[in-house]
Amino acid sequence: MSETALAFRFAIGSWRVLKRVVGASAVLFAACATGSVTPATTLPSLKASAVSVEDTIRALAAMCLAEGSKTPKGQTLTREPGMGTGGFKIDSASADAQSWFDYGLQLSHSFYHEDAKRAMKAAAEADPTCAMCAWGEAWTLGPTLNYQIDEAERVAARAAADRARTLVTPADARGLALIEAIQARYAEGKPGVSEPAFGKAMLAIAHAQPDEAEIAVLASHALLIPVRADNEQGLKPALALLESVLAKLPNDTGAIHYYIHATEFDGRAEDAIAFADRLGELAPGASHLVHMPAHTFFHAGRYQEAAVVNAEAIGADGAWIAAGGDGGAPAPMYYAHNLAFGVTAALMSGDRELALKYASHAQLVWPETMPADRRGYPVSRTYAALGRYAPDKAMTIPEAKEANYRLSVYRHYARGEAMLTSGDVAGARAEARAIGGVKHPAGESEPMIARNVLEGRIAMLEGNAAKATRRFLAAANEQETKLADSWDPPLWWYPVRRSVAAAHLKAGDFVRAEMEAKVSLSAWKHDPLALWVLGKAQIGQGRMAEGGARLDEARRLWRGDFDSISVEAI
Repeated sequence: MSETALAFRFAIGSWRVLKRVVGASAVLFAACATGSVTPATTLPSLKASAVSVEDTIRALAAMCLAEGSKTPKGQTLTREPGMGTGGFKIDSASADAQSWFDYGLQLSHSFYHEDAKRAMKAAAEADPTCAMCAWGEAWTLGPTLNYQIDEAERVAARAAADRARTLVTPADARGLALIEAIQARYAEGKPGVSEPAFGKAMLAIAHAQPDEAEIAVLASHALLIPVRADNEQGLKPALALLESVLAKLPNDTGAIHYYIHATEFDGRAEDAIAFADRLGELAPGASHLVHMPAHTFFHAGRYQEAAVVNAEAIGADGAWIAAGGDGGAPAPMYYAHNLAFGVTAALMSGDRELALKYASHAQLVWPETMPADRRGYPVSRTYAALGRYAPDKAMTIPEAKEANYRLSVYRHYARGEAMLTSGDVAGARAEARAIGGVKHPAGESEPMIARNVLEGRIAMLEGNAAKATRRFLAAANEQETKLADSWDPPLWWYPVRRSVAAAHLKAGDFVRAEMEAKVSLSAWKHDPLALWVLGKAQIGQGRMAEGGARLDEARRLWRGDFDSISVEAI
């Protein structure tokens, strides 16, 4: 492992200690040796903040370390610490095979999918007679919560399952049950039928092995996979399994991972708060597990924490890739997910420095030379940060070399936001019209939302609150009806309903402003700007103490200059 990777693993695993022992600025100075973030440009505005900046600096340091990591190609997979829990005792396996098998399940629970396959292959090579090692290969070759498999992959997975069946002994009842279940999973047929059936089979095995927590964790993942395809029959059984495991083993990282997903699917994400609070420390080397608390934090309105853990996940990814993980491949899918989630959360908390760092990091990882279809999802989201916090940079965003509607829509949107900071209404209006001309797939909501939001901002600046209300309301309705299930993170970066509330506030309709702000806060909890509108609306109605309390809460949560918040830009 590189020295940079080792330093990152130590820093992330020990950040609570580092915060006490080392000054926050010293951490940033050390991490930014690459020059990607310089104290001269970053620290002055951080010092001016009314709130603690240590978590922002920690997040910046994590991304700086990722930028400084080297990327070796094709390095042999090694068993690294910090990957969390996973594995169970295999009968009659060699010590080396057992170790690789356990590590393969740790990587599987950490969603290092390709590396889990490599680990299980190493287990099978270490002990060719090990039936459960072959089962492990079959497991890692199969579908996951985020990925399906094609026919060729199904055939390969079935071959591994069949090999496991030839190796298992009649005395190994547990192994035989697991192998027969996975053989049935990969039998010819439709995944929509085989996956729910596999989940039920795994559930039965888990119930027959009540003392095997790992079997219950594996079964819960199998039960949750069909939920992604809107088949929720396995959701409640998965939750019951996970809650049973966590009651006995509250630090089981696989169980915590799936519990965060399951509670999110069940509409009660905050039930996982206590587990989300510690997951990153339990598995500091596993990028996806470091990231996972963001799902819970975002639903709970803990936006700054969501922004920080995603930056730390990017740092963990940098260390893992530098160590040879993911085959040395740059920017795997989960890396893009971390960045998109992180910049959205930073914008919601008003953390200018961190939002802009996400934007600059995106340009390094997904440069303009990369195909637009790979850049579109992560890079386009960072344009909103440039429009809000770096208008000069927003104006220099180049047109995409290849057609990509997200890059085009967000470019025009960011330029429009930037123009409004200098009062260029005509320029912003031209950018709004340009959004309307961007070709995009039928049914996509982001272009419509972006144009209406920009036109609403223009109307606010012109003092036309009624027009602004109409534009914001159109965007909010589109967001809430078409993108209601897009948490992960939300496809539009903030709740437009709060802009509807702001328009009513500008018009002096404090009752409607309060009502709309509360509607926004019911979905996007503890949003500091919605709280600001709510507080101002309550004060406007003469409820000084109540409104003051809301403003105090907003001030505590907002990472930007609270006194410069403008109703026109909410």
